[in-house]
Amino acid sequence: MTLHENSSILSTIIAVSEKLEASKLDKSVMDEVRPEIQDIASYLDCDELAAIFFVVIFVLQNQRQTSVNLHAIAGFLDYSFLHILEFRKEIDVLEKKNLIYMDDLRNISHHPENNGYKITGTVMNNVIDGEPIVFFEENEETTESVLSELHDVQQGFCERKMSFTEFKRQICNLERKYAEKEFLKNINKLFPDDFDSRSILYSLCFDTVISENDPDNDDDRRNRLDYAILRIINPQKKYVRRASLFEDSDILIKNKLSELIYETSDEYFRGKPRLKITLKLTADGIRQIFGSEAELYIKEDMLLNETDKTLNALHEFGYVYEDEDISKYKKRSNLRKIEQKHQNLPFFKRITKAVHDEDNRFFLYDCTKDFLLGGKSSIASTLNDLYGHSEQYFTEMRSLLDETHPLVKKNFIEIEKNEVIENSRVTVSDKTVELLYGKNADIYMKTGSAKNVIDSRKINEKHLFYSEPVQKQIDMLSESLVQKNLEAMQSRLEEKGLPKGIAVILYGAPGTGKTETAYQLARQTKRKILHVDIADSKSMWFGESEKKIKKIFTDYRMLCKSCRRHRENTPILLFNEADALISKRRDVSSGSVAQTENAMQNILLEEMEKLEGIMIATTNLCENMDKAFERRFLFKVKYEKPSLEARTKIWKSKMKALSEEDAEKLAGKYDFSGGEIDNIVRKCEMNEIIKGKMPSYEELVELCETERLEKVEERHMGFCA
Repeated sequence: MTLHENSSILSTIIAVSEKLEASKLDKSVMDEVRPEIQDIASYLDCDELAAIFFVVIFVLQNQRQTSVNLHAIAGFLDYSFLHILEFRKEIDVLEKKNLIYMDDLRNISHHPENNGYKITGTVMNNVIDGEPIVFFEENEETTESVLSELHDVQQGFCERKMSFTEFKRQICNLERKYAEKEFLKNINKLFPDDFDSRSILYSLCFDTVISENDPDNDDDRRNRLDYAILRIINPQKKYVRRASLFEDSDILIKNKLSELIYETSDEYFRGKPRLKITLKLTADGIRQIFGSEAELYIKEDMLLNETDKTLNALHEFGYVYEDEDISKYKKRSNLRKIEQKHQNLPFFKRITKAVHDEDNRFFLYDCTKDFLLGGKSSIASTLNDLYGHSEQYFTEMRSLLDETHPLVKKNFIEIEKNEVIENSRVTVSDKTVELLYGKNADIYMKTGSAKNVIDSRKINEKHLFYSEPVQKQIDMLSESLVQKNLEAMQSRLEEKGLPKGIAVILYGAPGTGKTETAYQLARQTKRKILHVDIADSKSMWFGESEKKIKKIFTDYRMLCKSCRRHRENTPILLFNEADALISKRRDVSSGSVAQTENAMQNILLEEMEKLEGIMIATTNLCENMDKAFERRFLFKVKYEKPSLEARTKIWKSKMKALSEEDAEKLAGKYDFSGGEIDNIVRKCEMNEIIKGKMPSYEELVELCETERLEKVEERHMGFCA
């Protein structure tokens, strides 16, 4: 471009603006500045009229430091505003070429004269510096850009900047303007006479294409029913539409275009996270709407698996179950519909088959939902949500606390009692968790047994010294526990109608290696150990101790299932120091403690009959063992105090620096068990750390002298002289 008299584009714009001001666009004025206008038009790559409006916007923007609307342009030219409206297309040309832009798209007025324009920053700098403007080929309107325009209009309506009629009119104008866009064609074909459905779908499309892919968009409210979706339809119909969406009778859900998603939010109510309910396009909906572009917008997480569908269904169920704004009759009706809707999901199918009473199923579903949220359910509030404080409420409460409720008896739920009834809790059992998560259930199981499960890989190797008879029995036991031998043996026992569980009792003096034997067997045969502390199984609550014993075996069976799923060897159930459990039963007339212990023993005997895995019990008091238990242990290994030869070997294996002679002397002088020798060795290690040297033989003898609390002293009868 060659400017007249070598003037800059900036000076040309200033000169032309001075002529245009208050000119009323008079023909004589236009003719006078036509050469300069042509230069500006050439610079802007537009026609002369568009160049004139660019000049006016440029000057007014710099003078007023604000956006420029059509009223301001008319005032500058001293021209009729109505006539200025005739030149809207020229202004649109400037906008399409990205020379100007509408100042705040979210504040677009439905009165066009109020919309403000600004020259873009780069173009402003190009003009001031006298640099050429870089132009690009005009791009075709994309799906994203069209959705953004539709969204801007919807935002304007949500912010009450226009009436519903004007909102509808602007949306329809955009539909007409971009009628050839595939997604608009498909939506209008699906709902030619249903504006509300089209408007909802445009919002869902925007969410799918833009919002979810925008890392800067952290608005947790998008497409939430009450906040977004129901605000972009006819205000007179939103409550009816809301009801149809919740009841799954809405045309968008029936046609599988969209679905309600129930997710936890950051908001809390009564100590629980509130649910946020959003409406989203389904994968099928995206295909129907976007056609050839659909695969761009279908994400892997949209293709929900069975578990995801079940979790979503439980959240939906919990929302209705805890809704305080509907009657109990209406609530049950809605809960039935939700259950029926999801009846093909395996979890609901299994629960429906196992639990015939619908109220019990509804109760279980809500407890499962609370489990998903990481909590336990209050018995009182969960019952109240379904029954209010009716007579049925108290009947159900009593049966739950007495643990006679069908859900407790069938092991779907577990009760945690409290002195204050309102603080008593209910949670789902591992059985329910397994129905929910299938083969991955062990990840989610909250059993107390998990912390007591010992992996064989974490057991350190130890060399144990046995007498010859014990060594033979341990070798046979070790061979029997090799997995292929165990499976063959159990198959043979089952064929002959014999119990196929392997029960082992290791009994004898303390410190002789009984517990360590169980650990080393587990390490050698690559088995996990479920370690049970009998003391933890006793409770102040009547009936709780028996319940805990049952739970030990329930946990063990679940562990066995988990090991089978992961192709691991059958685990070992270890009852360490089981004296109290397997001792002779006491007279029940001696008190409630005797009754409880006898009840625990009966349960243990019953469970041993049904045992299909491996159980090892250790005890120091074999003479007091109940005969019923004696019959049920397949292997019985008696541990004696180690012989002189064995004690010598233990001393040598534990203390390499000890001479053979000193080891024999210590073994002969002190009738220690392996555990007691371990204590001496630990003291020696501590001595070396503190003093920097191992103790001498004499110091070792001193340590041995102090090992036992009581010493055998010679006692004399008669009088002292």
